[in-house]
Amino acid sequence: MWRFWSTLSKARPYFYTMEAPVITVLHKSDFYRIRDFKCNCTRCSTSDIEYNKTFCICFVRSGYFEYRILDKKLDTHVGRALISKPDFEHTTYHIDNQPDICTVFDFNARFYEGLKDVYGKENGWFFDNTNIKCVLVQTSPTIEYYHQSIVNTLLQHRVDSLLVDETVIKLVDAIMRHMGSVEVLQPVSESVRKYHLNTVEKATQYILNHFQEDIGLQELADHCCVSVFHFARIFKAVMQQSPYQYLTAIRMTHARTLLETTPLQVKQIAGQSGFKSLEQFSATYHRFFETTPSRYRKNILSGLGKHPFTQIIQP
Repeated sequence: MWRFWSTLSKARPYFYTMEAPVITVLHKSDFYRIRDFKCNCTRCSTSDIEYNKTFCICFVRSGYFEYRILDKKLDTHVGRALISKPDFEHTTYHIDNQPDICTVFDFNARFYEGLKDVYGKENGWFFDNTNIKCVLVQTSPTIEYYHQSIVNTLLQHRVDSLLVDETVIKLVDAIMRHMGSVEVLQPVSESVRKYHLNTVEKATQYILNHFQEDIGLQELADHCCVSVFHFARIFKAVMQQSPYQYLTAIRMTHARTLLETTPLQVKQIAGQSGFKSLEQFSATYHRFFETTPSRYRKNILSGLGKHPFTQIIQP
């Protein structure tokens, strides 16, 4: 099968009806590469054995595939990220008419070793266990925000290499912190997987592109062409939170990013993050981060708010 993790060894195409996938390198730095993978299959089966050479993080922007390793089958779709160690074999499987579009981040060996040094204590269950080759993580809104920011920047050809590097590091940091409380994910129902993943894909994309606006549940349901009741139920089944919870967390991540990277006043940041008043913004921010926006910015400027992920790429 044509896949995206790394150079495959003696893998044979498995599609009954197939065109070659479109694989584009969106960006490349000294320690990682970002690829856009678009599968063109129409009917699929199980791939031949494939070999993963690098540490990878995969996001499915559209579609679905099943990642198989030993006796494990990992349903990979919107709302989940596949985290893979280097040096193991696997196969993949698609259901009919669900070709996937993915963003794939693969990192060099030096970065992977640095990652283990920084996050090995809290994520030793993953790094130190040779029986665990990969893990499927329910993505948080923060992870989704950073991923979408990177994709938007690269697809619009507005590449600032340093900015992309920093956002990639923030993305990895968010994933590593999130993995510390990872739970075994249960498969979504067959009906949701076959017929409703696209609903959630449309909804998350809409929220990520319009979070600065006043978005209502009916507006989201209409955009996805489903009833309000079915939309709320499907969204929570896949994303493990309500649309409102997801929207609020996206707004909070955006606000925190503006506090870190711009000189905008807190009131301006509140407006650009979708809040109607400074009071509402400040109360929500404190509930999320247990500090005020002004205090957080002061800590960042004084160096107290630096994250340990800065150690990963330091020489």
